[in-house]
Amino acid sequence: MNNRQIIVLLTYSGCQKNVPIAEHFFATTLMPPSFFSEHFYDKRHKFNIELLLCKMTQEYIQAKKTHLNFYQAVPLYYKNEGGKFVLYKPAGIKLRDMRIKRGLHPKRLFLKNSDKITSIREVQKAFNLKLKEDIKTNNPANVKNTIINIVEETFTEPRSGSLEGISATVKILVSDYAKESNIVKNLLFVSENDYTTVLHSVNVMALSIGYASHENYSLAEKKILGLSALLHDVGKAKIDADILKTPRRLTDEEFTQMQKHTTIGHQILKNCRFTNPQIMRTALQHHEKMDGSGYPNGSIRISRMAQIVAIIDCYEALTNDDRPYRSASEPLKALTIIKDDVEAGKFNKKIFEKFAYSLL
Repeated sequence: MNNRQIIVLLTYSGCQKNVPIAEHFFATTLMPPSFFSEHFYDKRHKFNIELLLCKMTQEYIQAKKTHLNFYQAVPLYYKNEGGKFVLYKPAGIKLRDMRIKRGLHPKRLFLKNSDKITSIREVQKAFNLKLKEDIKTNNPANVKNTIINIVEETFTEPRSGSLEGISATVKILVSDYAKESNIVKNLLFVSENDYTTVLHSVNVMALSIGYASHENYSLAEKKILGLSALLHDVGKAKIDADILKTPRRLTDEEFTQMQKHTTIGHQILKNCRFTNPQIMRTALQHHEKMDGSGYPNGSIRISRMAQIVAIIDCYEALTNDDRPYRSASEPLKALTIIKDDVEAGKFNKKIFEKFAYSLL
């Protein structure tokens, strides 16, 4: 089997059948189960899609044009007329800016999949340097855009080796917060056209750092809370994009799939080299409720950090996530909605009150 095929393992009457998918359906990411159901489910028989022997890992992946000047430690390749990948830039040197600006390089450049984590680290490092400069120039729009670029790149490969690198981003924000106190707060007033998991995570992080500053947290505590907030939804990187982007209410089945982002995120972070367990606990528990009505475990023993992020997560979604069936709420209305849940015993009352004051 070559990299233009995906094998789907089907179970039919105890037998296994291999079904190759046409070349134009091949992708470097998992196809959602709904795709296979639609194209391969035979209504005459009860085929059960048990397992996707998922993606054939491509040896080479296309490098982003906007990141070409960041790559020094990783080699870059181009594809010749015969379809073979040929070394264009060896490791240890960078493409010159002038060459990139004038397009004096092959139209498409590639890097090896085995170099993906190294390439992410290089991008993180470059954007973190830019972030420091953006903060100094007191430009919230540039700061937010740079943070989004860092998180988007990191979430393309959310695993050990890439996620730890985002710690430096949060450290820059909390370390410089005292010097440029309005920067993080003003991130929330920078509007974006496309509301995504990444944008939501960045906003939740900004609100969390604001809360931590209001409560006079130490720099170390601010960093942990900020990092926990930024990574609370990392599990959504593994959830079907169609479910994440649907403009309607989720079906019961889709909502069950969505709920899995908490356990998936916990497992991803558990496999990383973060020393503070609060980060993974927040990913697991930020949808738990104090009355036991939350998910994934219906637990009432919830870490304080997860309780903080839970309230901020809810507030951010209410005030920014416009849906056809629900408009984004004004801050006061959002706080009133959350207050109802506080009084119903779902959220921590003291944390809610402190968060509300942190918004002033």
